[in-house]
Amino acid sequence: MKKLQPDWFTQNWLDAEYQKYVLMAYLQAVQQNFIEHKLCPDLPELRDHYNAGVRFTRGKGTLNAAFPKRINRITGPPPRIEYKSEVPDSTFMTEMDAIMEFALPRFQTMLTEGHQRWDDISRSLVLMPVGVLPLRPEEGYLLLHATNGSETQVYYFSITLYSEQEPGGRLVKLRYVEAVRKSLVNTFENIKLDLIRRYRHLPNPATYTLESKRTYPVQETLLPIAQQLLAQAVA
Repeated sequence: MKKLQPDWFTQNWLDAEYQKYVLMAYLQAVQQNFIEHKLCPDLPELRDHYNAGVRFTRGKGTLNAAFPKRINRITGPPPRIEYKSEVPDSTFMTEMDAIMEFALPRFQTMLTEGHQRWDDISRSLVLMPVGVLPLRPEEGYLLLHATNGSETQVYYFSITLYSEQEPGGRLVKLRYVEAVRKSLVNTFENIKLDLIRRYRHLPNPATYTLESKRTYPVQETLLPIAQQLLAQAVA
């Protein structure tokens, strides 16, 4: 899918109908990704586009005031100079208004759908600690497992300082370690013990399982939601 640039509404030439076409093509591609349960990076990008559009709309007065002014006429007495803003052709602002009036409600509708899908998937997942958690659970392993399969993906995680930009309020970094097979013998507890034995720099890691009853895209959906759930669990 072609990415929608941050300045999409002023690219190429300023034509409301053309930009509407560009926007609808983008939103249709996002819709298809959502149907396939691929939420990222589309969902945070949608949020950015919506917020940028709102900022632009609210800042139009500031934008107009920023344009240079020329002397329009002198009146009096007493003498008074009246200035006229050198705003570009009024067609410019008319086209911008038409684009934003078209785009903002569609961004908002798609955002609502994306957030609903995120919440539905998040509620269907089960995050559980494996064994006893250490006093400082900001570093350890995440065991990603679909209950309809035998493979478990192991990720190293670390949780850093508070961040307003991240879901859950903390920055969670994930790094893929390996894939192992879970079985009646090789339980989550045994997988954790094996990780401790082989990676001695973490003698007592916080370890969580994230189980899913369905198979979802890992990079686009499961890992972003796992980051939020881990941040919430540690908080």
